[in-house]
Amino acid sequence: MTSRRQFLRLSVVGTGLTLLGRDLRTRSRAAALSLWETFRNRWPFNSSRNAATTVLKVVSKPLTVNGRTVTRGSIQQADGTFGYVVTRDQGVDVEIVNTLEVPTTIHWHGLYIPNLQDGVPFVTQPPIPPGQSLRIQYPLLQDGTFWIHSHYGLQIQDYVSAPFLVLTPEQERWADRDVTVMLRDFSFTPSDQILKNLIAGEDGGGTAMAKSLSNFAWNQPRDVLVQGWNPTSQRFEWRTDRQPVKQPDVVYDALLANDRTLDDPEVIEARPGDTVVLRMIAASAFVSWFVDLGDLVGTLLRTDANPVEPIEGSVFQLATAQRLAIRVTLPDEPGLFPVLAYGQRSNMRCGVVIRTSQESLPSLNPQTDQWIGRLSFLQEQRLRSRTPLASRPVDNEIPVALTGPAPRYKWSLNNKVYPYRDPFRVRRGERVEIVFSNPSPMAHPMHLHGHEFEIVEINGQRLQGATRDTVMVPSGETCRIAFDANQPGIWAFHCHITYHDAEGMFNVVAYDDADLRWWQPEQVDQEDLRFR
Repeated sequence: MTSRRQFLRLSVVGTGLTLLGRDLRTRSRAAALSLWETFRNRWPFNSSRNAATTVLKVVSKPLTVNGRTVTRGSIQQADGTFGYVVTRDQGVDVEIVNTLEVPTTIHWHGLYIPNLQDGVPFVTQPPIPPGQSLRIQYPLLQDGTFWIHSHYGLQIQDYVSAPFLVLTPEQERWADRDVTVMLRDFSFTPSDQILKNLIAGEDGGGTAMAKSLSNFAWNQPRDVLVQGWNPTSQRFEWRTDRQPVKQPDVVYDALLANDRTLDDPEVIEARPGDTVVLRMIAASAFVSWFVDLGDLVGTLLRTDANPVEPIEGSVFQLATAQRLAIRVTLPDEPGLFPVLAYGQRSNMRCGVVIRTSQESLPSLNPQTDQWIGRLSFLQEQRLRSRTPLASRPVDNEIPVALTGPAPRYKWSLNNKVYPYRDPFRVRRGERVEIVFSNPSPMAHPMHLHGHEFEIVEINGQRLQGATRDTVMVPSGETCRIAFDANQPGIWAFHCHITYHDAEGMFNVVAYDDADLRWWQPEQVDQEDLRFR
């Protein structure tokens, strides 16, 4: 079987064939289309669009960063509206249309969803070919801030993602303004080239920004900002720590908030004294974040989509793929209030500006002299769920070591590099606990599809922590999550750092009665990881 590394190196020249609009490496276009048609013929959901159906198009579009225009992806409605917003009572009724030149899929991150509609290629479906569409319909059991994104190749890095909000009357009463801020990391280096560079051992992903920092004193102790806890005010705030700044796997050219750099940020118009809810979405491929409210104090209402006991702060941690809902009250005096997002282990930032006056925007540098440190378990240790699991015995305990990188940038779970056919098994009705240990040199944001879980232990200390769908496990630390196995199917379970996922830190959680017909791990090595 052709390995993913070999696949990336195979020449376009000489094949003379096309796979769903791209070069064929190991299988014919006819075979791929036949697989898709077989899947569609067995699709149990209504495929006829009606007046209530929202069309979501996966598209290519221009994006200008630092004065240079490139092509990236997007998920938008037929009229160009970015993302998707519904009320919980409406449910989901969409037709996903792939207008790209390559296959794609769409995953509904954090949602309870019929298993076949989860959108993971070669786990719950084949990828959607160019020019094809797929109808998605399901009732909504949750509400809050979610996001949708491709699960094909490296397309998260290529911006094939969008916000997905599920609204309720309670959320309508949250605040005077409701603002969504999508945070992403950006490089001019194509995502497949970054992965090739990582496999080849090039520092910082071999990007132009990494090369410009080749003389920087990496791994030297320096003063960095991290999140701290003020026991007097009972708030999260910045504190200074002494840490070595390790060079990240990927060094990015820019960080973007709602696709804009900080030298031209989005401006949120508001009135003095308004309350504003900030829905922060970490839609990055690699970077985790510190959200800095500046002079404002915010109340954290939800982690991912789930309510927590309110807790205050001016600095909050936000790991890759997570979401936060933070409410701030603006001062009665008019002014300008930057809401900044700092990339972990970097000196880069992005953000938006809330404006309640006619003042001109201040000059905000996307790059500063102040370096930022690592995320920690500090925030998780203080969060408490408002919807905790009922107390009951544990039926199934699954140990998961986050391992790697093996030589040539391979990441793994329990030292096994996906693809393989050895799922984590659960039975319907079980209380399941997954015990994470992280002996690797990096933190990993671990995401379980189709479920929400409670963080019940951190470094050996039991707690009734936040309810989440993604948890960041720092290097050298441990945690335990718990969930009830009440969502039958086969569900992806993986690190949400795109390059770790692509290089093996992936498996599935399979119920004993799951339909495994579309789980074809042998096909994963044949994915074209390029965006276009």
